[in-house]
Amino acid sequence: MMNHMQNRYLMPALLLGILVMVAIIGYALTNPPVPSQEGGPVKFGSEREVQEYLIGFDQATYTDQWMNTAKSEDMAVMPPGAQAEMPIPMPTAAGGAVEYSTTNIQVQGVDEADFVKNDQKYIYLITGGRFVIVDAYPPQDARIVSNRSLTGNPREMYLSGSMVVIFSDETIEEFQQVEGSAAPVPVRRQVARADIYDVTDRSEPTLIRSISASGIYASSRMTDGIVYLITQEYPQRRGSDIPMPVVTDGSSTSTPDIWRFDDLEGPFIFQTITAFAPARSSSISTESYLVGYSSTFYATPAHLYVAYTHYGDQYRYGWMRQPGGTGPSTIIHRFALNRGTPEWKQSMNAPGTLLNQFSLDDYQGHLRVATTVEEYGSGGFQTSSSITIFDQLGTITGEINGIAPTERIFAARFIGDRCYLVTFRQIDPFFVIDLADPQNPKILGELKIPGYSDYLHPFDDHHIIGIGKDTEEMAWGGFTTTGVKAALFDVTDVAHPALKDSVTIGGSGSDSEVLRDHKAFYFNSRTGVMVLPITVAQGYGAGYVWQGSYVYEISPDSGFILRGTVPQYRGDEPPDPGRWPTAVKRSLTIGDMLATISENTVVLVDIRDPSKQYGSIDLPVSVRRYNGNILRDVPVPSPA
Repeated sequence: MMNHMQNRYLMPALLLGILVMVAIIGYALTNPPVPSQEGGPVKFGSEREVQEYLIGFDQATYTDQWMNTAKSEDMAVMPPGAQAEMPIPMPTAAGGAVEYSTTNIQVQGVDEADFVKNDQKYIYLITGGRFVIVDAYPPQDARIVSNRSLTGNPREMYLSGSMVVIFSDETIEEFQQVEGSAAPVPVRRQVARADIYDVTDRSEPTLIRSISASGIYASSRMTDGIVYLITQEYPQRRGSDIPMPVVTDGSSTSTPDIWRFDDLEGPFIFQTITAFAPARSSSISTESYLVGYSSTFYATPAHLYVAYTHYGDQYRYGWMRQPGGTGPSTIIHRFALNRGTPEWKQSMNAPGTLLNQFSLDDYQGHLRVATTVEEYGSGGFQTSSSITIFDQLGTITGEINGIAPTERIFAARFIGDRCYLVTFRQIDPFFVIDLADPQNPKILGELKIPGYSDYLHPFDDHHIIGIGKDTEEMAWGGFTTTGVKAALFDVTDVAHPALKDSVTIGGSGSDSEVLRDHKAFYFNSRTGVMVLPITVAQGYGAGYVWQGSYVYEISPDSGFILRGTVPQYRGDEPPDPGRWPTAVKRSLTIGDMLATISENTVVLVDIRDPSKQYGSIDLPVSVRRYNGNILRDVPVPSPA
C-alpha cells in the first residue's frame, strides 16, 4: 500500500520535472547565450534580462549612487564632472580647382566632426543655434546665402559632397507609467539627433533625413563614406523599469542589441554605436554596450577605439588613497568597423589615464598607448608616465614605465616608429621614444626647456611644432605660466633633440584655442604657413587687450617668421574682457583667402599679406537656456 502511494505521487513529480526540463531546454534553444571570445562581450537575451542585471548590480554594490530612482525626474544624461602618420588641414584640389584646407584631423582618411566645414567655395557653420552657409570665394563677393534655425543644442557636423550631417542634443518628453503613480507621468530623456541636409542648392538646404539615438552626443567619426555616431546614457531606474536604448530613423524605431562584459565592474552606461551613410536612405547598424563612462575616442579607417578610466577600489573607499594601492587604469575596447557594421574585437587594460585621443595610435598591427600613471605608496601620491604596446590579440608586447617621475603628460604624438612626449611639472621635458621594435621600446633622447606644449604637430620628418605656454620662475620659488608659446623642435639627431626656435605671444593670461582643441590649429606643410589663434593679455586679472590670429611662415633654417596678424574685431575696438566673442576658434583657407572664425565674426584676408583684408561677415549670436532652447538671437543677418 505504501509503495502504491509513493508511486502515485512519484509519477506526477517525474512528469512535472520532465516538463520543467523541457521548458528550460526550449527556452535555452530559443534564447541561447551568445558565445564570445574569451573576455569578450555577452549579449543579453531580452530587455528584462538587462533590467534585472542592472537592478541586481545596483542593489549589490552602488545603490543610490548611479541609478536615479526618482519617479518623475529628468532622464537626461549628465557626464560625471560635467590620428595617419602626418595629418594636416590638407590642401585639397582636383584638376584646375581651387585649393582649400580641411579640418585638422588625427588620422588621414578619418574625418572628425566640427562646427565649421568648407569646400572650395563655401563655408558651412553652426553658430548661434543656426546653420549658416557663407559664399566665401571669391572673397570680394563673400556673403551669407543661407541662414537656417536649428532645434535642440547643435554640436558638430560633417560635409560629404552635397550632404551635411548636423549632430544635436535634444531633450524629449515622454509619458510613462511609473511605480507609485496611478497615471502616466511626463519623463524627460535626452537624445542625440543626426539631421542630414542636401545642400546642392546652398541657398535652400533641404532636410532629407533625421536619425536619433538615445543619450547624449559623445563623439563620432566618418570614414569610407560611413558615419559612426557614439551616444552615452546612464541607466535610469523607474521602480522596476529601466528604459532601453532606442534608435529612430524617420518613423522607424529599433532597439539595438545590448552587450555586457562580465569581467568589468560598474557603474555602467549604455554606450550606443550607430553607423549609417549620409544619404537620403541607407541601412543602419546599431549596438549598445554596458561600459564605463568613456571620454576618449580614436579611430583608423579600419578600427574604432573606445577608452575610459577604471578607478577600481577608489569608488568603494570614497577616493581615499590607500598605501600600496594601485591608481586608475584605462580600459580600451577595439571594434572592427567592417564598413558600417562595428564588431568588438579586443579589450585591453593599460596602467594610468589617457590625456586625449592623441594618447592612442594604431600602427602596423599594434596599438601604442601613452598614459600618466598614479601610484599611492607610503611616500604619498606619485605620478610618472608609461608607454604600453598591444598586439592584435590585446596582449602587451612591450612597455616603458617610470618616465619622468613626479610629472604628468601634457602632450603626445605618435608618428611612424616614434612617439614624441611632453611631460611637465616645472620644466618641459620633450622625449623622443623609439617604437620600431614593439617588444623593446626605448627612450632615444630628451630635451629640457622652460614651458610646456599642449599640442604637437609634425612639420616634416625631422621637425615637430609644439604649441603651449611659456613659464617663468617666481621670486619666492616655483613657476608661473606666461604667454602662448610656439616651439620648433629639431629631432634630426634623435639622441639629442634640440629647440630650433620659439616665440612667446602675450603675457600671463594669454590664451589660444589650440591649447584645448587640435581642430583650431592650421598648418599647410606645402607652404610652411601656420595660423595661430591668440587672445592676448598682459597679466592675470588685467583683461584681454587683443584677439585675433598670428600668421607665421616656418622653415627649419629660419624658424618662425611673422607674416602678419589678423585682428578679429573691427577698427580699434578692444575685446570685451568679460567674454570672448571675438576669440578665434577656427582658421581655414580657400585659394589665397584666409578665413578666421570667432563666435560672432568671419574675417577674410589675403594669407600672402594678412594686412590686406577683403572684409568681415557678422554671424548670429544666441543666448540659450540650459536645455538648448533659443531665447533670442542677436544679430541674425539675412542672406543678401
